[in-house]
Amino acid sequence: MKIKNIFSITIVLSAIVVAFNSNAFAQASYYKGYVILVSGDTLKGEIKMNPKREFDNFTKASYRKSEGSEIKTFNPKKIKEYYVNGVIYVSRNVEGEQVFMKQLSGGLVNLFEAQIEVYQMNELKIKSDYYMEKVGETGPVKIKSGKFRKQVEEVMSDNLEIVKGLQDKTYDYDNIVEVFNSYNKSAKN
Repeated sequence: MKIKNIFSITIVLSAIVVAFNSNAFAQASYYKGYVILVSGDTLKGEIKMNPKREFDNFTKASYRKSEGSEIKTFNPKKIKEYYVNGVIYVSRNVEGEQVFMKQLSGGLVNLFEAQIEVYQMNELKIKSDYYMEKVGETGPVKIKSGKFRKQVEEVMSDNLEIVKGLQDKTYDYDNIVEVFNSYNKSAKN
């Protein structure tokens, strides 16, 4: 009787493990996109993306020409940017390390998100930091939540509406993407 119960439990656990692993692999898919190499050449094809584990997109770009073709994996040192599923990831140097950053707003002043893994209370967690980069200036600048208004006001000082919104706290760190989108939209006009 005990052997029958152990056998039944083993089968149930095996089925759960197989279902879990199949589900985990099914999450990552390839989407139309491109990769721009450091040389400037563009490779059009498909890029792997896992919506359940977005952090992967900040560490590497897995590219293939088409389904069934060879998969090439690029790190931030090998490419300038890549595009997948409506999102641009750019390679930038942050504190001496080349990383991928997700472009949240593009225009005269770009807004990027960078994700890093950190240990908190002996647990590995993903942390997001925001960076801005004005066209024609060097490197992205980290936006600090405590200095958000001052930093953004300096870069967007030519837009009185944005400056007023920052001063009367209509715009703050919580709606950071809205601030940059508003500025970039008005800069185009």
